[in-house]
Amino acid sequence: MKSKLMIAALAAALSTAGTAVPALAHNGEDHGAAPQAASGEGVIKAVDEKAGTVVIAHGPIVALNWPAMTMKFKVESAAVLNGVTVGKKVHFVLKNVGGKPVVSEIHIM
Repeated sequence: MKSKLMIAALAAALSTAGTAVPALAHNGEDHGAAPQAASGEGVIKAVDEKAGTVVIAHGPIVALNWPAMTMKFKVESAAVLNGVTVGKKVHFVLKNVGGKPVVSEIHIM
């Protein structure tokens, strides 16, 4: 009996695994579940001004239910990268742009 229950629970979990909404995603309906902005702290690992991207090793971002990790983000504008260099500890703001997290502000700490 326990094995049948475990199999049923596993099947239910796997059947919904592919339906998770990406962080900061918004499909046009306002459910209040996906935040439109969040912030975090981390260390700059790479800056690519030409591509308009920044790599940040950040701590957990509670608002998005993200663990600590290193991620490459697009920036909202080239001005966001002014003064940003590798190795700097930063506070940053993410906003939802078409369901993708985009860095809209970086503040060097």
